[in-house]
Amino acid sequence: MEYKLDRDVHMEQIGENRFVIEISRDWNIVAPHGGYLMAIAGKVFHEITNFNIPLSMTAYYHKPTLPGKAVLFVNRVMENKRLVTAKITLLQENNEIISFIGTFTRENAFKGLTLIQKQPLLPDLNTCIEFPYPRYPFFNQVKLCVPPDQFSWVDGDTGGETFFSGYFSFQDGRPLDGLAVLLLADASPPPVLRYTGPVQWVPTIEMSVQVRYVPPGTRLGFQSSTNFVTNGLTETDVELWSEKGELVAIGRQLAVIRETNRNIKK
Repeated sequence: MEYKLDRDVHMEQIGENRFVIEISRDWNIVAPHGGYLMAIAGKVFHEITNFNIPLSMTAYYHKPTLPGKAVLFVNRVMENKRLVTAKITLLQENNEIISFIGTFTRENAFKGLTLIQKQPLLPDLNTCIEFPYPRYPFFNQVKLCVPPDQFSWVDGDTGGETFFSGYFSFQDGRPLDGLAVLLLADASPPPVLRYTGPVQWVPTIEMSVQVRYVPPGTRLGFQSSTNFVTNGLTETDVELWSEKGELVAIGRQLAVIRETNRNIKK
């Protein structure tokens, strides 16, 4: 079975270290979703190397991406037995839109000390319901389930805790892999929305994801939080966990709040 994400990261090589892709509008949240675009960059690694597990990926979003044609240029920086690092530039109409730098690895390339000092604070799956709003195209592709009390900001109950926790899966049942983890690391609504209420847009400036493990299955637990908002700039820290409680990925992004709801309940 071919899944939606795999169709929408498909690309053609049009020259040495040069690829073209049609960016789908089906992953939009105002503009094409940042995690979907990061998965596109991850797909480039699949095209240029046998290393298929993302270890670290950072993206700088210079301008809003549009659905439609994009060209990706690749500069391989380093490769050894365990790692390959490359810089990837995404262009539309000859404008540089996103800069990525990522490092991929092989399965079981690293062995050694494991020390987990923090455990996930995930809700009981049976208490979660699917996120009903806003109904952007992205949520037709990704199922977000959280406890009902985390929806209150939608109805104007603002000033709440800047924290989300719940579960992600794909609406079409796509199994997890490295591309899925890159995408889902950006799938949480900005936690600051529980304080501000709905805003016009919270565009990402920079996002980094570190992947520690790619589990089997189709669902990931997540928790996301915001601790600092200064002059309209907000960070989101994300942890992804397997259903068995194994750490899958950690991420952080910097974003700007374009417009806030000023009737915040204190």
